Amino acid sequence: ICSDKTGTLTKGEMTVRRICASGKIIDVTGVGYEPKGEFHGSNSSLNVKNDKDLSLLLTIGTLCNNASLQNDNGTWRIMGDPTEGALIVTAAKAGFERAELEKQYPRVGEIPFTSERKRMTTIHLAPEGEQIAFIKGAPEIVLERCTRILEKGKEKKLTDAKTKEILGTNEKLASDALRVLGMAYKKLPATSKEFDEETVENDLVFVGLEG
Repeated sequence: ICSDKTGTLTKGEMTVRRICASGKIIDVTGVGYEPKGEFHGSNSSLNVKNDKDLSLLLTIGTLCNNASLQNDNGTWRIMGDPTEGALIVTAAKAGFERAELEKQYPRVGEIPFTSERKRMTTIHLAPEGEQIAFIKGAPEIVLERCTRILEKGKEKKLTDAKTKEILGTNEKLASDALRVLGMAYKKLPATSKEFDEETVENDLVFVGLEG
């Protein structure tokens, strides 16, 4: 058996290195599971909370997630899947705490990840009173269920050209040895009680990628 992936084999840790939102590539600094790091755009560091698209991307990664981040006597650990843990750590670097987000968006449903589905969906009560589904998964699987894209805070039609551009970015990140996840959302009626993939996981709004 020939194998690689330093860090995954030796320590079992995953770290988000690069993010794509609103067509921008953002580099993320920091090592391991300690929630310390910065977000850098093409020219300078970013204040993530001033960027609605990036904030939503990190929120989706944190809440469509079953891992948790813990601090044991100064040592940061992940309980659960290392990839999911990396998403929580990245959001924490920007000041998004899982517990606070869960208060804002309590979970009311879940469509679990499976190797066949290659995606996971959680449904939450939104502060506005409606419900919202957060979806993460293999970028090509998530994209084929999207009809719109979030750009600079506005939902726009997802064109074939834009889809091709996103898949190209996905391939570039993957060629840099990054494991890439796509993130999307869908607003649902406040009265919805039954959540299944046929009704929830379509007509999605694409938000971005985390690698």
